[in-house]
Amino acid sequence: MYFCIDMKCYFASVECAARGLNPLTTPLVVADESKGKGTLCLAISPYLKRIGVKNRCRLYEIPKGIPYIIAKPRMRKYIQIAVAIHRIFLKYVSSEDIHTYSIDEAFLEITNYMKLYKSPYVLALQILKDIKEELGIVAACGAGDNLFLAKVCLDLKAKSEKNNFYYLSLDEFYNSIWNHSNLRDIWQIGRGISKRLNRLGLYSLKDIALSDKDVLIKEFGVIGEDLYEYAWGRDSTTIKEIKAYHPKSKSFSRNQILFRDYQKDEAWIPLLEMLFLLCMDLYKNHLVTNGISYYIGYSNHKKGYHKVIQLYCFTADYFFIKKRMKESYQEVPMGAIRQIGISFFHLAPIEEMNSLFDHQNDKYISLYHSITKIWEKHGKNQLVLGTALKQESTLYERNKTIGGHNSD
Repeated sequence: MYFCIDMKCYFASVECAARGLNPLTTPLVVADESKGKGTLCLAISPYLKRIGVKNRCRLYEIPKGIPYIIAKPRMRKYIQIAVAIHRIFLKYVSSEDIHTYSIDEAFLEITNYMKLYKSPYVLALQILKDIKEELGIVAACGAGDNLFLAKVCLDLKAKSEKNNFYYLSLDEFYNSIWNHSNLRDIWQIGRGISKRLNRLGLYSLKDIALSDKDVLIKEFGVIGEDLYEYAWGRDSTTIKEIKAYHPKSKSFSRNQILFRDYQKDEAWIPLLEMLFLLCMDLYKNHLVTNGISYYIGYSNHKKGYHKVIQLYCFTADYFFIKKRMKESYQEVPMGAIRQIGISFFHLAPIEEMNSLFDHQNDKYISLYHSITKIWEKHGKNQLVLGTALKQESTLYERNKTIGGHNSD
């Protein structure tokens, strides 16, 4: 059996707890007001959700007649509380039986612990009680005989229960979830997949379960087979398998939404800064790349620009990659730029830098090593690119953030 435990409106609940307020009765928004009324709300309290304010809205979208408290995001604080929550889990189950799904959500496999507790209900309520008493945060727990049932139970059942716990059996799954009409409420089904399912005439899990499996596989590939299994309430994946999984390939990426509209020559500055930080990421992971892609997003719904650059050798040399990027950037269309992103793909171990065409890499490896030592001792803002002195730079501010949000 599995638990799926979620902290209700996590960031907002942490801020309410820090102020001694009840998130269920407090109108609180987590957002950086200094970025203007167009800034995205990182979270809103359960109270605001209950009276109709949409989660992940922008400040100006909150109805003017609703008074609310604004809390500036504090990512470091949220990470600290998440660690404390994980320690509470460890009081009841081994780390091998915990899968941290996100900063505010985790799966626990409890099958081997049932001899120690009277029932899953008793165990779940004790964990939720500890989280509330020790940290002041309200959590909810969905339970099921596999990961999918536990997650669906949390999303569609447990959060609306008075005791914040619900167990979803397979029989009840067929009776109460199978005909749920909004597929986007179901785990692993986003907007795009939902639309494609609708085009096939499938509007519920029951529709998917009773459809032709081969048609699903033809439309979605491997995902189609997963959808079919989920629709029958089946999921053979275990936490042990998740922990043992290692992707065959991976990529590094960074992106940001700019504080204002940038012109093409201005946007080059923060793009370069992200390029440098990605090169540092490669070095720290002892990797090199020969593939780069970058994205430019415009204001006023203008179509964005995407470009892929294939290098002739594997490298992590910022100066070498910068030269290729600059050549490519000349082709970027003019316009008011509001979003930029860059990623490295086709990664390989640093030992593969042995091509006949490779340039000397010893100098930049030594440079990256020195920079890393300085950052570890003094912080990233004590040694930055010269671009940080330009008005267009976002480097100083982003170095103070975690995940793009204030870290203090």
